[in-house]
Amino acid sequence: MKILVLVSGIGFGDATREHANIIAIKKKFPKARIMVAGYDNSYLYFKDKFHTLKIKGYKMPGKSMKVNPVLFGLRNILLPAFWAVETLKVRLQAFNFIPDLIITDFEPVGLSLSKMFKTKNIVVFGFDPDLYQEYKKNHKIGYAQKVEATYFSQLYDQADIVVIPTFKKRRKKHLRHTYINPIIRVKPEDLPEEKKIMKSLGLKKKPILIMLGGSDFGTKIAKTINKLAPKFKEHFIIFGGNLNINLQKNVHYIQYTSDFFKYLKVSKGLITLAGHSTLSEALVYKKAILCFPIHNHIEQELNAFTLKDTIQISNKHSPKIVEKELKQFIKDIPKIEKKVAKLNIKASGPQDLVKIIETIMK
Repeated sequence: MKILVLVSGIGFGDATREHANIIAIKKKFPKARIMVAGYDNSYLYFKDKFHTLKIKGYKMPGKSMKVNPVLFGLRNILLPAFWAVETLKVRLQAFNFIPDLIITDFEPVGLSLSKMFKTKNIVVFGFDPDLYQEYKKNHKIGYAQKVEATYFSQLYDQADIVVIPTFKKRRKKHLRHTYINPIIRVKPEDLPEEKKIMKSLGLKKKPILIMLGGSDFGTKIAKTINKLAPKFKEHFIIFGGNLNINLQKNVHYIQYTSDFFKYLKVSKGLITLAGHSTLSEALVYKKAILCFPIHNHIEQELNAFTLKDTIQISNKHSPKIVEKELKQFIKDIPKIEKKVAKLNIKASGPQDLVKIIETIMK
């Protein structure tokens, strides 16, 4: 069986999610041949792991915690042309690799290739159409959010099967899409005990982690927390992004490390945006979460909406607000941990996906 996996490269979340899926697929189908197509962060992540083709993809400009639809449109105005060119490029480069199955997130190249090859396709992405309809009832929906939701819905319409990782316990059954549990790469039980991890990482106290992912949107939050850090008796570790700042004594910055899950296991809590992958990881590890969803990013806003009764969420980002939220978060960590533990999220998403692949290939 030959499987082509197309991965968005805006951040690292989509890449790490698909990596977990690939590992599960290879475990179930050892003889399966996997090829990956990605760009920016996804290409960098996969190029040394699998046969990976470089394609063109979205550019998501901004560091202001808000998606600007005009700026996004200008940065991506030529993207439809690139999609057509890159579809042909991938097909030529993969001339001897005609896939039996194509797995993609919200990259339309995958669906175009599926039509060209007359191959089955699966879209794996976190946008939940049902949740969006529920969210609309009590929230004002802006132009950018409507455009995003319409785009994702139209993408889903072209897929053979849509697979949605979700935090929700009660899931409706649909013919057009199906729900699975969250997807993460490393489970907490796969790691050493906390004392050994603390020693191996050289940590004297449990840190509070700040995960920015691969985009620049969380830069503002990270810079603000860095300035506020001396006011708190905590050890902060920032991951991801592209920071170039003078760090306070109780702040460390690690752009990328394969040991992130070790840090997560021994952490006091996590401060993050509302990306599905990072939230999934923290929930599975039963960690308290302070979440700052990106404005006008409909998937992130829906993720936060799903978890509104479980984690701490802030939609404002001024230094004064961040300081207030941080104080409250540190105080409420034990309380939030209990709520997260009660949610009892399971990380069986990759195994759930493998069962779907078995069904579709039959």
